[in-house]
Amino acid sequence: MKQKNVYLVIGFMLFALFFGAANLIYPAFLGIYSGHNIPWSIVGFCLTGVSLPLLGVIAVAKSGSDDVESLARPISKWYAIIYSSILYLSIGPFFAIPRTGATSFSVGIAPIFGDNFSVKIIYAILFFGLSYFLAIKPSQLAENIGKFLTPTLLVVIAILVIASFIHPAGNYGNAFNAGVGINNAFKDHPFIAGLIQGYGTMDALASLVFAILVIEATKQFGAKTNKEVTRITLIAGTIAIFLLAFVYIFVGRIGATSQSLFSFTDGHFTLHGSPVNGGQILSHASRFYLGSIGQAFLAIVIFLACLTTSTGLITSSAEYFHKLVPALSHIAWSTIFTLVSAFFYFGGLSIIINWSAPVLFLLYPLTVDLIFLVLMQKFFNNDPIVYRTTIGLTVIPAIFDALSTLSQMTGLFRLPEAITNFFQKIVPLGQFSMGWIVFSALGFLLGLVLHQLKKA
Repeated sequence: MKQKNVYLVIGFMLFALFFGAANLIYPAFLGIYSGHNIPWSIVGFCLTGVSLPLLGVIAVAKSGSDDVESLARPISKWYAIIYSSILYLSIGPFFAIPRTGATSFSVGIAPIFGDNFSVKIIYAILFFGLSYFLAIKPSQLAENIGKFLTPTLLVVIAILVIASFIHPAGNYGNAFNAGVGINNAFKDHPFIAGLIQGYGTMDALASLVFAILVIEATKQFGAKTNKEVTRITLIAGTIAIFLLAFVYIFVGRIGATSQSLFSFTDGHFTLHGSPVNGGQILSHASRFYLGSIGQAFLAIVIFLACLTTSTGLITSSAEYFHKLVPALSHIAWSTIFTLVSAFFYFGGLSIIINWSAPVLFLLYPLTVDLIFLVLMQKFFNNDPIVYRTTIGLTVIPAIFDALSTLSQMTGLFRLPEAITNFFQKIVPLGQFSMGWIVFSALGFLLGLVLHQLKKA
């Protein structure tokens, strides 16, 4: 195969792996609340939703690691196991897998058949049953879907985008805050809100898992040295994230010009009296632009996109936990994760998104640190002390932001006022839930000093 074709094939494969439920629902939701602030929101969104996944893939390629646990091993064996377990559970059965089912249901099934419980049960049996079958019986079906899905999906989105320019639903609307917390402050702090909403795609977390598949693909296409693997991964990754950015920018614009399609009640855009989620926004916008046929076709493509993502996540999660606990087979872990995913799916798309927020506030700083440390390891000879000081300080504000978000969501507890004031008013960027950046920088500098002292 020609070199250019290798880049395209692997780039399309990586895009297909990344592209799932969140890659449409988050920019659509971001767009409708951002309104005329959409340029600021989408730039922030792309920084975390596009740049970090690319850096994650490159980091794994450069490190030569064969799984997430070995990537985090310099910190400590137990940290690597705990971090990897939480990461796989988050991008697996707790949030990402049930979200694939909830999104495809919200976009394709609910607008046609309604969202009553019996319809949800039937769809759960179909979607998760098929995902489970593909996960335990690897076949060419999933590969073929991924191969043909990417161009098909891009064509459908391109048609939707063109229609939105030819016959827009409206002009850019006003900006509104979608709720409490900096991650919903589309009116007051659109760039920061977009930055944090980009966490929700979970692609930076998934990049550490999907990179392994990309590396294997480069070797199948003839890459022999680590330098060749890194070069192909970089170019293919750039293709994938360019396609993701295309989707984010124009789906965000569709959301920003679709405010007229929904009611605005008590500070929220609503449909049938309930606040809308990104899946409903995209579904109704598609119906406006393309009619019922276009809406149905988009629903089918999204179903396939979510199915391939769900299958891949069940497979990768089961493989890791089978390695961790060999007493349970790959099929047993796949069964457990499919059942757990189906259970959380019944909570609905909005509930899944909301409950993922505290976990993302915890995991993302630690993941960004890990990616950064792997990319910078040549400057400190991969010394574990630098990993430990950086992660050790970062985990402090990460835990605070996670608990603070959980407190706002549930109202079940309150953090001590002194602690809240310190992290949100004294720590630089703390009011934006970005105080971890300062802690990371201090931890990294401390690690470098200790590294130099060891050498002296």
